[in-house]
Amino acid sequence: MGAAVLLGLLMVGGCASLPPDLYTPTTTPMALGSVGDFGVRDLRANYRAAVCRRLSSADGRCAEWLLELAGEPLAPLARAAAPPTPTDLAQRYRIAFVPGFLSECFEGMARPFADSERALRSQGYAVDFFQTSGRGSTAVNARRLAQHFESLGPDSRPIIVFAYSKGLPDTLAFIATYPEPASRIAAVVSVAGAVNGSPLAEELLTPYGKLLADLPLPGCEAGSGEEMHELRRDVRLAWWRDHGTQIKVPVFTLVAAPRPQNVSPGTRSTYRWLARIDPRNDGKLLWFDQVVPGSHLLGYANADHWTVAIPVTEALPRFGLMFRDGVPRAALMEAAIEVVAQTLSDPRPQ
Repeated sequence: MGAAVLLGLLMVGGCASLPPDLYTPTTTPMALGSVGDFGVRDLRANYRAAVCRRLSSADGRCAEWLLELAGEPLAPLARAAAPPTPTDLAQRYRIAFVPGFLSECFEGMARPFADSERALRSQGYAVDFFQTSGRGSTAVNARRLAQHFESLGPDSRPIIVFAYSKGLPDTLAFIATYPEPASRIAAVVSVAGAVNGSPLAEELLTPYGKLLADLPLPGCEAGSGEEMHELRRDVRLAWWRDHGTQIKVPVFTLVAAPRPQNVSPGTRSTYRWLARIDPRNDGKLLWFDQVVPGSHLLGYANADHWTVAIPVTEALPRFGLMFRDGVPRAALMEAAIEVVAQTLSDPRPQ
């Protein structure tokens, strides 16, 4: 390699954008480890089997939507000969969905889990959608969730709660703060849950506070900026350290981990920003920031932060080119219910 070429490469490299400041007073020291090092029980094989029963394994759809990563058990943990039927599960459990950040502000356009709700209702499930404040703090939304649960009326069936994105911190705060109404929860399924927050939150805190926190939006109360502050990684890790022991409800983790070609164009700018830290992100959260400590790991969905939960192309057909959809969300949620039910009926470690 000639000296002039080498000099040119060095100049190009010097002009490349630098990654975000990785070492600040708010940076939490962390250690790398496998999920098993953090008390996570690996149920990926069970979940894969449940998803594949709902999709055609012959055409590869199951493998398309669930990543197969190192360490996945070769076969499901031993269970009953026949999986429970939807009718049986619908008689045993109610289902509730908790949306995420800004969901209330755009509910009229695209509502999280709308297609999954329809599919579950058609199978006889009692389904509730607990709309939290789109720009509310975790304390505000924990209080709203307590009101939702208290308004359900008598029903002996325990509830499986699907908590999406910031809906997970809201749900965990509800469980820790209002243990009596939360006692009706059998399990929480985290769907791209912001358990550790996101490095994006610190980057976007100031512009969000100036431009979006109090921007008038239909049906959406103004925020204070606290809701974005609470999504910072240092804030979420501190909350878990202080309150994690209060979470007695079993949590099941479904991570959104899209392959690059499955990242929607509409979220590629934040995907690229996070990719400077780790390209394994869903456009809003890094993949390891979605794993709940001590939880049951369901799997890694090949879908970005939006499409893992929101039927965006169905709700916004004019903007179809902005999304990489086709995600079999109903199958992913139905399979999660099956695995949760089986695990709760036989919770012994295996």
